Amino acid sequence: MRTIIRSRRTRMKSFAGKVAVVTGGGGSGIGHALVVELARAGAHVAFCDIAKLESTEEEIAALGVPYLALKVDMSDRTAIDGFIDAVLDRFGQIDLLFNNAGIALGDRTFDELTAADFDRITDINYWGVVHTTQKAYPSIRQRPEAAIINISSAQGILALPYMIPYCTTKFAVRGFTDSLRAEHRLRGIKNVTVHTVHPGRVATNITVNSDYQTETSMKFHENLQKGISAADAAKVILKGVQKNKGRIVISDGKVHDLLARILPTANTHIVRLELRRQGVIPR
Repeated sequence: MRTIIRSRRTRMKSFAGKVAVVTGGGGSGIGHALVVELARAGAHVAFCDIAKLESTEEEIAALGVPYLALKVDMSDRTAIDGFIDAVLDRFGQIDLLFNNAGIALGDRTFDELTAADFDRITDINYWGVVHTTQKAYPSIRQRPEAAIINISSAQGILALPYMIPYCTTKFAVRGFTDSLRAEHRLRGIKNVTVHTVHPGRVATNITVNSDYQTETSMKFHENLQKGISAADAAKVILKGVQKNKGRIVISDGKVHDLLARILPTANTHIVRLELRRQGVIPR
């Protein structure tokens, strides 16, 4: 019979001197902002992306902290393994893992989607998180004060239409992370905290970078720009890690959470009204 140990929740005192890994850290989104904020807090940072690493590197280099940046396809498990091996070769440890890399396919009805669409987004948004965590886990478990932070979405709480593959993967990330957190607590693993992050509206380019663009894509993008900045989102995440908040909800993700709890099936009526108000669907 497995032993269940009751453990007190720990809090991370400081990011200074810790080795932080951030996937999807290039460009101008939440990953980039996390890399910058961690570097400002004195962490050594390792980050990867498929493009736009240079701008992040320039900003980090100016801060004078040790860093590692590599081009990595998060759908390629061999590439992920190589990245984590490179981090361990460079720094010898991993204290913080931010599984941030993810994509959106865009505005698509279910009957317009292909099996290849589901494979592509699942390989990056879900399997990328699982594979990176598995590879980094042995090092993280050995650290005296560590954390695993997985970026889900407000759409990992409240499902929206025309985003079935995206919502599916973000619910999967939520389930994986929440289950791992529960296991840690029951096993009495005190040195590694586990966090699920649910951003709502954050001013990023995820919509305009999606595979499929329609006449409503720009409306979705414009709506996102009304949310908080990526830099502010990163600050909320890091503050939540230090406070050991198991679930970190950002921006209007709190409203999505409330709708899902109060109206688990009837929330679609409110969603329809809001999409009509935004001009995403006809009035």
